[in-house]
Amino acid sequence: MRQFTKLFIIIIAMVSASSYTDAQDFKISGTLLDSETKEALIGATIIEKGTTNGTVTDLEGNYQLMVSGSEAVLVFTYLGYSSKEVRVNNQSVINATLDIDFSELEEVVVMGYGSVRKSDLTGAVASVKGEDLLKVPNASPVQALQGKVSGLQVLSPSGDPGATPVVRLRGVTTLNNNNPLFVVDGVIIEKGVSDNSGSGTPLDFLNANDIESVEVLKDASATAIFGSRGSNGVIIITTKRGAQGAPRINFNAELGWQVVANKIDLMNGKEFGQYVNDIDLTEPGPYNVDQLSSTDWQDEIYNDYAPIQSYSFSFGGASEKVDYYFGLGYFGQEGILPKSGLERITTKINTNYEIAKNLDIGLSLSVALKEKQNSPGVVNTALRAWPIDAPYTTDPATGEKIFAEVQGGGNALAAIEYTNNVNKSIESVGNVFAQYAFLDGFSVKSSLQFSLGMSKNKSFTPEYFVAPLQQNETSDISQSYNDNSFVLWENTISYVKEIGVHRFNTVAGYTTQRVKSEFLSGSAQNLLRDGESFWYIDASDGDPLLQDVSNNASHSAIQSYLFRFNYSLMNKYLFTATYRRDGSSKFGPNNRYGVFPSLALGWNLSEEAFFPDVSFLGNVKLRASWGIVGNDKISYDAQFPQIDQSFGAVFGQNEQYVAGAAYATGGNPNLKWEETEQFDIGLNFDMFNGRLVSEMDYYVKTTNDILVNLEPIGYTGLGAFQQIVYNVASVENKGFEFSLNWQDDIGNFNYKLGFLGSTVKNTVLELGQDIGVDSLIVAGDLGNGQQVSRTAVGQPIGFFYGYDAIGVFQTQQQVDATPHLFGQTVGDLIYRDANEDGILDGDDRIMLGNSIPGLVYGFNTEVGYKGFRVGLDFQGQTGVDIYNGKQAVRFSLLNYEARFLDHWTPSNPSNENFRAVSGGTNYTPSNYFIEDGSYLRLRTVTLSYSFQQAVLNSVGAQSLKVYVRGTNLFTKTQFSGYSPDLGASSALDGVIDKGVYPITKVYSVGLNLTF
Repeated sequence: MRQFTKLFIIIIAMVSASSYTDAQDFKISGTLLDSETKEALIGATIIEKGTTNGTVTDLEGNYQLMVSGSEAVLVFTYLGYSSKEVRVNNQSVINATLDIDFSELEEVVVMGYGSVRKSDLTGAVASVKGEDLLKVPNASPVQALQGKVSGLQVLSPSGDPGATPVVRLRGVTTLNNNNPLFVVDGVIIEKGVSDNSGSGTPLDFLNANDIESVEVLKDASATAIFGSRGSNGVIIITTKRGAQGAPRINFNAELGWQVVANKIDLMNGKEFGQYVNDIDLTEPGPYNVDQLSSTDWQDEIYNDYAPIQSYSFSFGGASEKVDYYFGLGYFGQEGILPKSGLERITTKINTNYEIAKNLDIGLSLSVALKEKQNSPGVVNTALRAWPIDAPYTTDPATGEKIFAEVQGGGNALAAIEYTNNVNKSIESVGNVFAQYAFLDGFSVKSSLQFSLGMSKNKSFTPEYFVAPLQQNETSDISQSYNDNSFVLWENTISYVKEIGVHRFNTVAGYTTQRVKSEFLSGSAQNLLRDGESFWYIDASDGDPLLQDVSNNASHSAIQSYLFRFNYSLMNKYLFTATYRRDGSSKFGPNNRYGVFPSLALGWNLSEEAFFPDVSFLGNVKLRASWGIVGNDKISYDAQFPQIDQSFGAVFGQNEQYVAGAAYATGGNPNLKWEETEQFDIGLNFDMFNGRLVSEMDYYVKTTNDILVNLEPIGYTGLGAFQQIVYNVASVENKGFEFSLNWQDDIGNFNYKLGFLGSTVKNTVLELGQDIGVDSLIVAGDLGNGQQVSRTAVGQPIGFFYGYDAIGVFQTQQQVDATPHLFGQTVGDLIYRDANEDGILDGDDRIMLGNSIPGLVYGFNTEVGYKGFRVGLDFQGQTGVDIYNGKQAVRFSLLNYEARFLDHWTPSNPSNENFRAVSGGTNYTPSNYFIEDGSYLRLRTVTLSYSFQQAVLNSVGAQSLKVYVRGTNLFTKTQFSGYSPDLGASSALDGVIDKGVYPITKVYSVGLNLTF
């Protein structure tokens, strides 16, 4: 892993050494002002035309520049202003003014296949600046979107470095893949680039410092242009490009230290011994609790102050014919669990070149090298381990310290020591294009987009013995290779023109894509030696019975036609129509193509003559949209019956094994597209001269013909527990979203306030009733045979299901008089006889909770005075339940959470916690194990200082900022686990805490330097 770091340092040194500016011999100075207000233009660019020689203005608008001679031409540029050229003509002082360019001030929003003025926007689109993604130290920029966009929920199923976040936009739309579509510089990203399962982090090949902006497309008007891939929403990432003016060099560094954000409160040795004594077991126990030792297994396995670091270097610029941007980044994170670290090097190249009049060619390319250590799943091992057992003992034969046997699940430290699992990958995402402008307002563009990923995994476990239940009798090795490719060819023609009061923005196109992936794995046992140089399959003893190999592949294709028409009349009346037709190889010829239209209207009320002329009210716009988008996120072979080739039999006198095959499962040739129909009505307004800006939306989103695996009715003859994909379900999500942002400047003091929130109500409308298949989906497996989640008509997806615990039996008379499960006695939980039939059985199980939050919110504040600035970001959720699976699973005597200390005894007649037991009916799925997952978290707090121009001039820099930051410093919640912001990769399971890798607090320092 150190090779990555060395390579990164060498490349930075080489690139830095190659950057220089020729010496000049004619000095110019002056001041640049606004032509109307005469205020200084701070940070404006002055460049000698035809060269890369330039500078920027200071806080007073002053500048100094050495140029090549008296005939040089200075080009003055500033964002939002018209540029100006001035010939030197032997002048040593050149003062200039710039005029506001109102067309440049019009904010542009990036959409699919183009961009539109924000004032012309009819869809629900939220924008996030790239600088806001830098507030959270993380491998994936997706994590930084948490709490930044109303309607967007980003959850952390694990704190493992590089873990895949769960992203949900406007609720849970379908019963299968709910991930939104990601588009990076026009390249469609539907899964992790080097991941074959479809669950990889979509953006972990990107360095957040290379990102210019993020647009989140939420309603059908905005997403319909993506057709079959837009049903779960679309997140568009635009990376940085070179800008006109002097080349800019940027260096960013951040170094942080991680600690466990919250430890789980477990019993110590004495408490565990007393609890076991209360169980009244003959083995182990009874204990003399005063003589018991105590091991804190969480302290044993977690590292304190594990480092996390990020460095990035970039330079970019532009001339009249070419623009360029190059970025290089390094990210390293040691996990708080040993052997779970991540290292990544990223590169980013963006360039555009005008090779002839009106003809441009360009390239956008991202490349990432990653190495990830995969630690064993020892979190639950540590939570279950007996605290009275020590991790080490002494070998009586040698006197050496060795790993000790630990009851309750094994020795977690031994599991870490003997695990060696590493994943290495290379990922490349790119877009090569050519664009030609012709006539007046027309342009054609052809682009070849690709994402290529290769990864390999190697896992070695030596021969070892810790205990009879924790050993590996022979060493073993396994290796696997993934090879994924996505290629998309797009051809579009667009027309953008303003004719009097009419403004047109139209695009039409044809696209075709192919996706391929292949997986190869092999394994062997009994290696010749344990050294890393022998971690290969050929280094085994060659016994074919101890070797295994597997190989599979998948492929799919989509062909599409698209059209979008945007029209604005007098800047008042807005109209958008979108049409897309997709054909997917995942469906048979009879249902291969789907059509996805949308319509949207907008009305800029503030442009009307009758709009009240009041000083406090600015722009007001009403929006309404309707549309249909699709989903084909199923396996390519779901349409076909499948054969299982793993069967075989022994035949003949020589008892020879003969390979065989048998029917595995049925297919459905009549599969068709999922379709998500969405209606949205929205309001945008600003007040008090733009200091207050707000956006509100109400939406109803209904997904029909959902593709879902269900057990067919018996007479089909497919066998027990067989499942087939059907178009049989319907789900509705509806909710309200809002955002409010205020900013103001008062002299040298400035501040910002922001608040956003979103509600969602999720309901299953249909689930297989019309065709007679099973209309109930059971999920949420705890790992012990119990399943705690259901999906049924009239309820939300993945709701929790079980008995309603209403108290604890206090007397035998109460037990006898109350319906109860077999074996229950005094001190056990009382389960409610829900149907009141006098019998407690499975029919009394009811809906217990819902893991889809009712409200997701975030708020932030930022205050600045001169060079100092402090910012705080909060986010949270309410109305959400989590099933405490790690507490509910009892397959033997394990350690307990501190909650069980206050258990029922004859002298402590608790009506909340049941008697001391190691298993039994009290661990039947019930609301006893359901906890409130609501929380409020201080996501980040940052204190920064930007140095004044006088200091910068002394070092030749344009800007320098230093800062200290805290991440995840405070979480207010009643949840007893490591973190309440858990996510489930499958919505059918609900959110179950089975003992996850903890989320961390991070304390960090950093700097941003620009030349």
